[in-house]
Amino acid sequence: MSFETLQLGTGIYTVSDLAEILKIEKSRARYWFNEYVRNILPTITNHVYNFNQTQGLFVNFKSLLQLYVFEELKKKGIKKKDILNAYRTLSKMYSTPYPFATNKVLTAGKDILLELDHNSLINANQSMQYNLVEVLIPYLDKIEFDISGNAIKFFPFGADNCVVVDPEVQFGSPTINGTRIDIKTIFEMFEAGDSKKFIAKIYNLSLKQVNDAIEFSNAA
Repeated sequence: MSFETLQLGTGIYTVSDLAEILKIEKSRARYWFNEYVRNILPTITNHVYNFNQTQGLFVNFKSLLQLYVFEELKKKGIKKKDILNAYRTLSKMYSTPYPFATNKVLTAGKDILLELDHNSLINANQSMQYNLVEVLIPYLDKIEFDISGNAIKFFPFGADNCVVVDPEVQFGSPTINGTRIDIKTIFEMFEAGDSKKFIAKIYNLSLKQVNDAIEFSNAA
């Protein structure tokens, strides 16, 4: 059994953080955290994903991305058992406990599904084959990878939006891309009555950057 450890640059996220970044109900984020991260996935990959600190339980950046994929697949109506079978197969194929956080899996898209054993539930379930590809295409637009194929940044609202989750900046809290400015700081100033123009001037930001931060914060 391998264990996740807290390291600089890998991000640190609580259940509340997952809910805020992925824009899902906190109860939903807690379900994914307990059901998948703590209970099911370790039995598949022999890897403990969460790490303990004095203030509670946390996961890293790659786990956050995988929970995003799980959530999107569920939204498409894919059954839990099929998601887990896809996860198990791809994890073994690429020898990684994070198959949904590497472009070795994501960029292959439909070709991966066709390469899998014909008896695999991924390949046998035609609706899943369609939906898995469908959800991976827009997902790629939200992820930036390094030259080794590892996910390094997540753009929750897409690459055209300035809000980014970068595990190497502010411990992975949402920030304005290219800066160290926390989204919460921008939103708190706006909520306190400061104008967008004033906020932009104070932090040397564009109005688009300020608007993107506010849009992200207001999203349910």
